[in-house]
Amino acid sequence: MKTLVTLVLVFVGTCCFAQEPTKEEKKENPLIVIDGIKYLRSDSTNALQKLDPVKIKEIKVLRGQEAIDLYGEEGKSGVILVTTKTNTANKPLFLLDGKRIDDLASIDPTSIQSIEVIKDPAKLQPFGDEGSAGVVKITSKQKHK
Repeated sequence: MKTLVTLVLVFVGTCCFAQEPTKEEKKENPLIVIDGIKYLRSDSTNALQKLDPVKIKEIKVLRGQEAIDLYGEEGKSGVILVTTKTNTANKPLFLLDGKRIDDLASIDPTSIQSIEVIKDPAKLQPFGDEGSAGVVKITSKQKHK
């Protein structure tokens, strides 16, 4: 069953992201994000193989500008988002200068201009399910220079 899920995900990645690369660009695999944790492209196959298919709740494929808007340069080759049924952590959505971030440790605290916490249900609607637990908007000092 694990092999089947892995094959399906590889097939989705291959079909959805198949493009004719130019001579100067090489084809890259999509970014894999499982329960909000990014996996390096070299580790993504291993992470998918360890995933129990019975525990998968949803698989979402992001392409083009949507993937780039949420994941920056890492999303240019597309993003495969996998949500498991066991992901009970009710984590807020973190945005740095309007782009989604998953690793708060990568932010230099001295580079933060402001932090806004959004908890009002009406204000959370534009963020969809990802923002249902709240949104933390971080603005860096670099953005305002």
